[in-house]
Amino acid sequence: MARRFEALDAFRGLCALSVVLFHFRVVGSVTEFPFFRGSELFVEFFFALSGFVLAHSYGFRDNLRFKSYIASRFFRLYPLYVCMLMVFIGLEVVKYIAYKTIGFSFNTLPFTGHGSLSEILPNLLMVQSWTSLTDPLSFNYPSWSISIEFYLYVLLFLTLYLFGRYKVWSWLIIAVMVLGLMGNNSTLLQPYVFNGLSCFFGGAFTYVVFTKVKHISIPFIVGSIIEVSLLSAVAYLVSNEITDRYIYATLLFYLVVLFFAFESGAISKLLNRSVFQVLGKWSYSIYLTHAAILFMVTSVALVGQKVLGKAIAPMIEGARFIDLGSTFYNNVLVVSVLLIVILVSKTTYKYIELKGQALGKRVMGFK
Repeated sequence: MARRFEALDAFRGLCALSVVLFHFRVVGSVTEFPFFRGSELFVEFFFALSGFVLAHSYGFRDNLRFKSYIASRFFRLYPLYVCMLMVFIGLEVVKYIAYKTIGFSFNTLPFTGHGSLSEILPNLLMVQSWTSLTDPLSFNYPSWSISIEFYLYVLLFLTLYLFGRYKVWSWLIIAVMVLGLMGNNSTLLQPYVFNGLSCFFGGAFTYVVFTKVKHISIPFIVGSIIEVSLLSAVAYLVSNEITDRYIYATLLFYLVVLFFAFESGAISKLLNRSVFQVLGKWSYSIYLTHAAILFMVTSVALVGQKVLGKAIAPMIEGARFIDLGSTFYNNVLVVSVLLIVILVSKTTYKYIELKGQALGKRVMGFK
């Protein structure tokens, strides 16, 4: 049970950075490449990998107790999650002060829309993505997936408790049924819930498939060809608008998780390098902190636009862009923001994520 899937962890870090570029819009920069315009699909990968890893870590333990299980997952996610929620509430307060004192508005009025006061409690309870009465993109908008993820952990435990030795079949049935409902445009559940369920439980079943075939030795050349082919398929799917591409992405990410778990090819060997391993370690922080950083960067651009009278932060087709006046400077800005996100994530990982996990162990009486 001690095995770590290092290539997959590193892959998660690169996906998190791609999501940053999806949310950042800079005129004429790399953020406008088709690949990054479609990289929101990588959240499907996060769910699939999470199901795979949770099945590996907890799916076949004897005498697993709900209290210790859910506490470990809670303290893995919640400390940084709630910290970033507080940051976003603080940003709304700053918006309120700016609006009341000098009449300046940052995109939207304070405590309205995604920052409504009514959304604070659902976010604290991590239920914002589960109901039609709440806004899944409220406050720290990437955290919609964390809302889904936490309760998927609860559902996973229920499958272990209720179905026992038939749990594996329950994972497969859930994944297949949800994919079928998605294909038929069902409104039975919230759209984000469909994505999470299908990817997570399909990822859990993928782990079972892996345990059956992991003894197979894949030659380095064959493994490299498979890895390159899979990543090429991912790049094509992410870069192109295809009907039902969320369903195709789900199925494709099952294969990516399965084959990269073998770590048999050149891409896996590259991902095992320390720089990629570090990004994988910080991936949760990258994912949860970047929206606040992008908000601050955009806010500075809005202030600069007002002071200088230049279109530094133009609205283009309903989206807020940043434009420093040249392709070179715009790309320098993108690289600079990515570096800031990485540095902030390094800090939040050390002082919030790790501290939160240590707190959880103390609370549960673990050494």
